[in-house]
Amino acid sequence: MKRFLYFTLILALFISCGSSSGRTAGEPSGSSVWMVSKDGNTLYLGGSIHILREDDFPLPKEFDLALSKSEILVLEADVEQMEDDEVVRYVMSQMFLSDNQTLATLLDPDVYTMLSDSLNEYGLPIESISGFKPSMVMTMLTMIQFQEYGFTQEGIDFYYLQKALDENKQIQFLESVESQIDMLVSMGEGYENDFVRYSLQDLENTGTFLETILNDWRTGESESTEMSIKSMKEEWPQIYKTMITDRHDAWMPQIEEFLDSGSTYFVIAGLLHMHGPDGLLKQLEDKGCTIEQLK
Repeated sequence: MKRFLYFTLILALFISCGSSSGRTAGEPSGSSVWMVSKDGNTLYLGGSIHILREDDFPLPKEFDLALSKSEILVLEADVEQMEDDEVVRYVMSQMFLSDNQTLATLLDPDVYTMLSDSLNEYGLPIESISGFKPSMVMTMLTMIQFQEYGFTQEGIDFYYLQKALDENKQIQFLESVESQIDMLVSMGEGYENDFVRYSLQDLENTGTFLETILNDWRTGESESTEMSIKSMKEEWPQIYKTMITDRHDAWMPQIEEFLDSGSTYFVIAGLLHMHGPDGLLKQLEDKGCTIEQLK
């Protein structure tokens, strides 16, 4: 159950990204690691993929370089806490519909039928999860698809958390696990039918989406990622605000403090947080920072 919940929550980060077509895999020309400098101080930013395939390892060596030059590692949240009984109980308390609602009473009949048909394709009768929130059901479907594509390995966040612990580096977090859970399980609230309908359509493009985003991550390019961000902002402004702008508003003062501290930090967050008009790179550049992509 703990492992299921861990993968379910981190995979939820991909549901609302918006699939896009783009270039196929190419030779690395850069990396998703950047050096940020201002007034003689430096920090490193790394774009993360939260779950990977076995053949995605070894990871780009720029991540190791940034960690070696840093005294403190900063992640979005403490992914190890997903194994704690207390956190598991919290997830369980948040993932179900309330007030005796079910998917059948919440969703329009045509959307309910679409969802039921999709679940049946994977041998999951909708009646067995009728009390789950739509966000959790869609995440389960996404998890199954990811596993079919070979995404079964814990990603960059977990890998470098363990590496930093082994090297006795200080570790900090941008937000709590509970805040991430609250954000993820509430996706689609108030517009459940549109959310389920869009997500089911989006699942059809999972393979192409994964390949293009992974190529951006490994090569340091951003075309497909920018397209996904643009799609989310235009089609799902509520989710964009919750997942991107609200969180960046909370993160940026912390990142500025890291940069001003005199210590060297390595901040790792999801790749979608790096790019786009409201991305961390753009915001730091607007604040007068010099940004250099590690190669």
